Amino acid sequence: MEHDARSVANELVSRATSAGLAFTPMQIIKLVYFCHAWMLGLYHRPLLKQPIEAWRYGPVVPDVYYSLRRYGGEPVRRPIDIPSEEYDRFESDLIDQVFQHYGHLTGRQLSSITHAPGTPWHIIWHRYGRNSVIPDPIIEDYYQKEAERDDG
Repeated sequence: MEHDARSVANELVSRATSAGLAFTPMQIIKLVYFCHAWMLGLYHRPLLKQPIEAWRYGPVVPDVYYSLRRYGGEPVRRPIDIPSEEYDRFESDLIDQVFQHYGHLTGRQLSSITHAPGTPWHIIWHRYGRNSVIPDPIIEDYYQKEAERDDG
């Protein structure tokens, strides 16, 4: 099932709060992207309803950005005011894994990962320019190869 990206953001805020952490908007935006990207790469299905766009600092779901921008660079302490959603065990486990694997990184570090040559953001940014949609098949292909490389 596809979810509102803001609901995934809330899941990450909840996990951070439980762990005694607080993420900045940039961290949340990038972590939401990684959740979607790894869901595509590992399970071959999207996690998010909304498209991902190639913005200056990496992949962004505009709805998440606009919901969090009032925080600037400060920690997000409250969930976005939207109805909560249910996640199946694969989705919930994947969000946990993204939180565990990437949650200790700063927004700049996360952005840097998404900017590496050959990443979906890099391909679309250089081919089509700012704010272009990053198609799910490009994200899926990249993260499937990343998963295979990690297994090998």
